[in-house]
Amino acid sequence: MVACISCIQPQMRSFEQFPQDELRNLRDELRQSGLDSFQSAELLAAFLVQHGYGVSQLEARDAAGRIELIGSDLPHLQEELEKIAWMM
Repeated sequence: MVACISCIQPQMRSFEQFPQDELRNLRDELRQSGLDSFQSAELLAAFLVQHGYGVSQLEARDAAGRIELIGSDLPHLQEELEKIAWMM
C-alpha cells in the first residue's frame, strides 16, 4: 500500500506569515553560504522546526532545488515554506 504525502500531511487552513527580516536572513544565507542542495534543505527544515512546523527532508530538498532554480524573492520563499511545512 502506497500512501500519498498530501493524504498524510494535515490540511493547513491558514499559515503564518514569517517576519520579513527572518525571511530575508534565510534568503541571504541560502544565497551567500555556498550550500549544496542537501545543506540548503537542512537549513529550510531547521527554519521551519524553529517556528513549530514539521517537514519532510525529501520535500525540503525539492523546495531547495526550486528556490535555487526560480530564485528566492521573499514571496516565493514564503510560498515554498508553506508548501512543505506540516502543522504540528
